[in-house]
Amino acid sequence: MDIKELQALITKATENFMAQKGENDKTNTALAKMTENYDKLKGDFEKLRDAGDADGAKKVADTVTELVDEMSDLRSKYKNPAAAISSEDQKKAMRGIVMKAVGSVIKKSKDQQGDVFGSIKSEIDLQVKTLNISTPAEGGLAIAEVLSMDVMDYAREFSPIAKMIMMKSGMTRDYRQMIKITYPGVSEGIEAVPGTVPAETSTQEYSEVKSKEFKLYAQPRITNEALYGTDINVYGDLLICLDEEIGIYLASQLLFGDGTGKNARGILSSNRVSLTNLTGESFLPTLTPTGVGARDPDFFPAFPTGVAGAIGTDDVAKVNYVIDMTNALPTRYLQNAKWTMNRKTKGIFEKVRDADNRPIFVHDYIPGLPGKQLILNGYPVVIDDTMPDVAVDSTFAIFGDLEKAFAMANGDIDQMLLDPYTKKGNLIVYTEKEFFEMIQRSDAILVAAATVNGPA
Repeated sequence: MDIKELQALITKATENFMAQKGENDKTNTALAKMTENYDKLKGDFEKLRDAGDADGAKKVADTVTELVDEMSDLRSKYKNPAAAISSEDQKKAMRGIVMKAVGSVIKKSKDQQGDVFGSIKSEIDLQVKTLNISTPAEGGLAIAEVLSMDVMDYAREFSPIAKMIMMKSGMTRDYRQMIKITYPGVSEGIEAVPGTVPAETSTQEYSEVKSKEFKLYAQPRITNEALYGTDINVYGDLLICLDEEIGIYLASQLLFGDGTGKNARGILSSNRVSLTNLTGESFLPTLTPTGVGARDPDFFPAFPTGVAGAIGTDDVAKVNYVIDMTNALPTRYLQNAKWTMNRKTKGIFEKVRDADNRPIFVHDYIPGLPGKQLILNGYPVVIDDTMPDVAVDSTFAIFGDLEKAFAMANGDIDQMLLDPYTKKGNLIVYTEKEFFEMIQRSDAILVAAATVNGPA
């Protein structure tokens, strides 16, 4: 790649980045206004409800529901600016600039310390200026975003679930969202007889879900001999390795984080799935007429196999389980529904045979995926090897629309500090990142559980 080709790729990538950033700015401005209106309406609703004005509260609640839907639609338009840099050649060019800048920063001083991202940003601007790009600051910003985005790329390669959940804009600590748990009641009509007053029917009820921050860090070291006594860019290689390992850790947190301290509340953790026989939250209905006995909106529903450590006692039972689970998912989520499981579980379904020893579940081509994919009752299977095996009480598969069910966002903390003092003769590289996560619509997925436990 010559200098002109490199310049063209960086310029195009920066233009795409800035265009998407501009769209995001418009989206954020609109969301800010809607959020102000939401807070006001929520306050009005609570005042009317406490005052016993059911009609007034219902009207405000309907307006709030419509506003929440509008906000959800608007958030779906938000995209990470780095995602607009679609060409892999553009990404490689921008990473190349970063690695060159990193190498220059490290070589300049053996006592380099403090916020290395700040130093690298200045060096990136210098590198971009040499390419005669008119807006070096924007070019540097775009490149830094792409490097930061690598973490999510690695997480998605390792665990496709990280690609399927929603990246939600505007999420912060204790971000809150209202979830409907009951619908308004409807009764038989009456004649308009003088003196007859229609009885009041119940109104809808809401519960609240909120975000949680989770955080990770890494603190490897490089000896001075490795850092300065070799032509190999050890530091640049370390950045790539850190992205890979952080991505793997992030994927594990999204599924299994236990919610304590700075851990995520993973989709399959006990914070999200409760399989206690008869009383487990995951066996309760999403909605009830009065709201009493409904599932906590922070938990996902589970669909038990009825057999401990198995999907069914025979092939007929396995087929029936797939049919029943497919029909149990609410219709509005079926359009984008997928199965997610590991290869071992996929193999169990592939071996299901009919009376003539022919496979029940077929493979077919899915747009955007290589080769033929397994189809279960009309819905594709996504392989994610971080999913559990089929075992006693294991949550071995997910069926539904994960984007509607769960969301995450990049947090406020994303830094790298260099410490040449703590370990003499070494450079310690301290990296920490923060993310936010929250449940959205708990009924958008069903969690398959190999258990005899079930609802009351």
